Amino acid sequence: MKIITQIDIPAPQKPIDFSNKILCIGSCFADTIGEKLKIHGFNCLVNPFGTLYNIYSIFNSLVRLGNVVPFTEDDVFLRPDGKFVTWSHHSRCGLKETEGFTAADFLKKANTELKQAATFLAQADTVLITLGTSYIFKLKGTESVVSNCHKLPAKNFDRVFVPEAFTAEKILRLAAMFPEKRLIFTVSPIRHLADGAHGNNLSKSSLLLAIDNAINSAKASIASVSAKSHPYALIEYFPSYEIMMDELRDYRWYAEDMTHPSEAAVKYIFERFTESFIAKECYPQMQQKVKLWKAAQHSV
Repeated sequence: MKIITQIDIPAPQKPIDFSNKILCIGSCFADTIGEKLKIHGFNCLVNPFGTLYNIYSIFNSLVRLGNVVPFTEDDVFLRPDGKFVTWSHHSRCGLKETEGFTAADFLKKANTELKQAATFLAQADTVLITLGTSYIFKLKGTESVVSNCHKLPAKNFDRVFVPEAFTAEKILRLAAMFPEKRLIFTVSPIRHLADGAHGNNLSKSSLLLAIDNAINSAKASIASVSAKSHPYALIEYFPSYEIMMDELRDYRWYAEDMTHPSEAAVKYIFERFTESFIAKECYPQMQQKVKLWKAAQHSV
């Protein structure tokens, strides 16, 4: 007897194995899956600028990494809580003035980490991208999209909904920018209830449509030219959002905040990712890596 609606996940063209080098970027679900991959022994770099929620911030970050564009003194500012940051970074990347750090210290740290991440991306063959929301925040009166509002008043920003067509365009531009890489997209199962229940559903639906349209456009383009000269990277999709909404359709799979998946749900979704995207030959070594990680945690 079936007790859940299991999501059908098409087999990837090539499974992921330990030879792959993977950059994980995007919403906090990218953090979660990226850390799971690292614990299981994969070579991953996770969100070098911190958590990024929207396609514009993800796109701008990958462009900066691809072109190795350094941050400047003009990019750095002091948050109300005394932490140096930029509009391109999540707050966890900042340095606190109260701990003796200066703007110059943060700038040096940011550019050192930028160079390291740029080198990793240049060598990576796989980019796992998790989109969280279709809403962006622009600095009031400008076209500058911020990755994080850094606890500044809402009056400093314009909140804008990004239509599906614009998200699809950004995805295809990334695929054209990194034609030799494999781009695996997913939509975060984390509910953004600050947008309201209806707004959250509109947001997620727009992301799902955008990814699907981009994948279909890339396939059509690749089919029209030779495999060696196609203009787009391979774009694939992993249905983490659908797994949470359909296979795990119950509040017991959520954390106490009722928006984030519980640890059990994350484990389940990662298991589904493993069985659909990771080579079976890797499973024994993955389990061994987890045992070593757990042993290290207990020894601390």
